[in-house]
Amino acid sequence: MKRITQSVCIALFAVVASQARALDKTHQGFQEREQEQEQEQRQVQTINLRFEIKQGRSAIEVKPLHAEVGQFGLSRSLPDSAALEKLHVVVKNRRGDRIHTVALQNHLQRHVETFDPQTGAIEISEMRTQPSAMLDVVVPFGSDVASVEIVADSKMAGAPMQSLQVQAPLPLLTLDRKQIQGMAKRAAQERGTLAPAPLAATPTLTTILNNGTTASKMDFVFIGDGYTAAEMSKWRSDAQQVIDAFKADPLLAANLGKINIHRVDIASNQSGVDQPDYGIYVDTAMDGAFNCANIARLLCVDDNKVISIVSKVLPADGREEIVVISNSTRYGGSGGAVAAVSMASSSKEIALHEIGHSAFYLADEYDYGTCDLSREPTAGDVSLYGTRSNSKWGDLISASTPVPTPLGAYANGTVGIFQGGNYCTSGVYRPTENSRMRALGNPWHAVNTRLANKVFAAYSGSSGNGGWVTQTGNLVAGASAKAPNTSPNYVQSGAGTIGLKLTGAAGTNFNLYLYQWNGSAWAQVASATTTSSTETLNYAGTAAYYYVEVRSASGSGSYTLQYYFPPK
Repeated sequence: MKRITQSVCIALFAVVASQARALDKTHQGFQEREQEQEQEQRQVQTINLRFEIKQGRSAIEVKPLHAEVGQFGLSRSLPDSAALEKLHVVVKNRRGDRIHTVALQNHLQRHVETFDPQTGAIEISEMRTQPSAMLDVVVPFGSDVASVEIVADSKMAGAPMQSLQVQAPLPLLTLDRKQIQGMAKRAAQERGTLAPAPLAATPTLTTILNNGTTASKMDFVFIGDGYTAAEMSKWRSDAQQVIDAFKADPLLAANLGKINIHRVDIASNQSGVDQPDYGIYVDTAMDGAFNCANIARLLCVDDNKVISIVSKVLPADGREEIVVISNSTRYGGSGGAVAAVSMASSSKEIALHEIGHSAFYLADEYDYGTCDLSREPTAGDVSLYGTRSNSKWGDLISASTPVPTPLGAYANGTVGIFQGGNYCTSGVYRPTENSRMRALGNPWHAVNTRLANKVFAAYSGSSGNGGWVTQTGNLVAGASAKAPNTSPNYVQSGAGTIGLKLTGAAGTNFNLYLYQWNGSAWAQVASATTTSSTETLNYAGTAAYYYVEVRSASGSGSYTLQYYFPPK
């Protein structure tokens, strides 16, 4: 009996130990899955939101337009030095705590300026309120995000996160997580069901200079307006002229490693640009028009249409600076949410000046306009302080340069403290006699170059990758992901060799599939399906629409996909 009891105890102990090991494995499996889910959440943790904003009777009205979840780089918040009216996008968790805030420009308030094409001097400088504008932002969207608010309050700019817990203004709009997820789901369904439209109505993308991911570079986008389908060759030639002029600018040339340059092609129904002062009206993709706001040389486009078109071919973090090129040789241009220029030879200078505002947060250094001496300007190139010791750029002033600095006594570009700037003839000082921010056709000079380089310092400076694009993500067993993973989830490729390189986590079996649009449906045209965690695929393709699918045959983990499509 004692021997039987001992045997039973041993057997029971073995069963319990086995169950314990099984529980341990189950618990370990849960932990691993939780870690995988956390990693997936970290990988896909941002969302692109777009809103239309209008000036209502008593407050700004905000209408949500679009939501797309992805792995976009977060929108960069305007610095305190940006002398712009701001809107704030505030992300809250379930407890109502603010976990992220980003300040963006309120483009309803538009600074309008025109320049003399002969001298480059300012002609008109004034503020105008637009009937509507677009707010385009990328914010975190992890599992802890419960709501997103739009707040208009310039006093919040630059405040520490903890100070935002008190006396917060009422939001203009609040979207809870369920509402945001609903918007994103509807947008994803629309992208999944829409086939590529005919070329004449579809924007197509060509990356002229590819130095890395859109999240890590400052992306310049050039898009044409008023070019018909029959004028696409002319458009590409015009675009290259403008792009070459930008690349030749010394400041941009010195930072080309931190820049991507994209060209977006879209055909307009008619050629040219509206010229209401001459009774000329044409049907173009972005409604380009001279005589905007009854100012002859002010060339405007519909910013909302521009951003909507560009967003179809570039992700939210790939369109920081958009330049619309209108099919006209009449002189003019404008700045704001997007810059607009014509093909007049000196119009390109307008775009560079406007980029000084939108990309580098520089102030106007001319002395025409509405002067405000009530407070120190936030921009780094103008100041109320006229002594060497308290100047923002005092370290760049030579000991032999007198302060204040007389006009006409030193070579242009000499750093000093010159009277006049920021729309004031006196009481405000600028660093050089004439820079691009005072009159077109001048260099940036040392102070503005240093301020611009501070902006570029936030971007990666790695060298180009020959047109290859890198996409990363996570897959669980049996799941798949598309590339590109941003709208419209396919690319238009030229004829040539398509290259795909996939690296999966160790122990996984991830495969590659290439699909082509045959005119009525998507068809698989190539695949790489070894049992390894890495795959390489080269496919000699015709000019067509394509997308890539990464699929997990077994295993879960991260992947890195590099893909190349020949330019059209």
